[in-house]
Amino acid sequence: MDRLSRAPSTELAEPGIAAGEEERLAAQTGSRLRGRPRLVVAALWLVMLLMCVTFALIQPVWSRVDEAQHYSYVQYLAENRSLPVEGKTFITPAAVQISLEEDQWGWAPAGLLSTPARLNPSQWSMLPAGLSDQNQEKWVRRNLWYFNYEAMQPPLYYAVNVPLYAALPADPLVKLYGMRLLAALLASTILPLSYLTAREAFPESRLALWGTPVIVLLTQGFALNMSQMSNDALAVPLAAAGVLLLLRMTGRGLATKRSLLAGAVIAAALLSKLTTVFLLPLALLPPVLLVYYKRESIRRALLQTGLMTAPVAVLMAPWMLHNLFLYGDTTGASAARPLMSSFFASPLTSLGTLRLNELLPTFWFGEPVFPFSYWTLAWIAIGPAMVVAIAGVLFFLTQSWRRQVKDVQIRILFLVLALVIGVSVNLMLPFGSGIGGVPGRYLYPLLPVIAFLLIFGIDRLLRRERARFLAEGMLVWMVLWEALNFVAYIQNR
Repeated sequence: MDRLSRAPSTELAEPGIAAGEEERLAAQTGSRLRGRPRLVVAALWLVMLLMCVTFALIQPVWSRVDEAQHYSYVQYLAENRSLPVEGKTFITPAAVQISLEEDQWGWAPAGLLSTPARLNPSQWSMLPAGLSDQNQEKWVRRNLWYFNYEAMQPPLYYAVNVPLYAALPADPLVKLYGMRLLAALLASTILPLSYLTAREAFPESRLALWGTPVIVLLTQGFALNMSQMSNDALAVPLAAAGVLLLLRMTGRGLATKRSLLAGAVIAAALLSKLTTVFLLPLALLPPVLLVYYKRESIRRALLQTGLMTAPVAVLMAPWMLHNLFLYGDTTGASAARPLMSSFFASPLTSLGTLRLNELLPTFWFGEPVFPFSYWTLAWIAIGPAMVVAIAGVLFFLTQSWRRQVKDVQIRILFLVLALVIGVSVNLMLPFGSGIGGVPGRYLYPLLPVIAFLLIFGIDRLLRRERARFLAEGMLVWMVLWEALNFVAYIQNR
């Protein structure tokens, strides 16, 4: 089926450009791209890694987004050789000591919250039974800080960190920064994944090919949030790799090795964080699209779908059975809900708890909410670019769709549907878990897809010269204000 993937075609030609001229331009572009693409990708990757490492070293200790709990999970796993228990396992004394030294409690900036009264672990207790909803909320708001409330998370990210934790010196801060650097390294792999996604989707457009990783590089919130101690650092690149494998399967056809590999990567992403569950419905897209385009039989599509499902079932089963025995459900949500819903109420009670107004700003600029002083000015470039991109993608789907070769149609359709499915599933998760809130980082597994569609939409809507001008203008504006953001962040931290 690989014969389907790369052949150039005059059907891709823009209106008004002769076929011979189009072929000449394509040959010139291909020659330039074959020159030193690996070198360029490596350079962009290095810049992304340096950004992540910088944020790993300069952002406040505990990062104000659950970092103490992630650290305590690794420490508990390393010292006890067993998983922590949601609602029963507390953070470690080492985490408390760091909080005292850094004056960092909860999600507020250092110094804004007073030191908790009960620092002695012997005074800590589990959630009392029989409290009214109002009293339970008050109790949780006073006491949640000392719970390891990330204990319900899948174990893969923490297991990966255990050898590093054991090898580093005993100083907890040294261990913390060491594991942050590992997170920075893992997260930076999103850069080459974004290039590979663009190359697989639409290699004919040089703007899309190189604009996609540049947009990823300019997503300042990604470098900030993914360089913390967080299971997102592993789940995001794994899920992005899963999307890439499914895209490749869509364009090149079903094969046993591709199905098994995709299933294993999807399982690894789920074992890192369950917000990547959108990969399960997404895995159905390649077989469905290939059957629709008459490139695969229904029987073969069902067989390959089963092969993709098998690694997921086998690898997820032990952890889910553990949860079923311990909590009575397969994910531990029933144990997390009494703690977390006091801060993040179910959207079934109020849609406002989804905090949709924060979704896009925190996606581009990270958490805690709006950490960069000049994010609104940087938004001046991103906002219009998103509007143009959406219009461009809609124009492609409604106007120029039929003029494209089927290889282009099927790949772009897959990416559009991947974005729709990914966003929809993440918006539905709080309704099932009973824990509200959808921060922008939940969409980071789709960052290569979003970056590609942003550039692709601009490229499709505008003529080449105008598209390049808009993209370059956005780039200059973003670099300017993100540089000022970075300086202000260092001064204000």
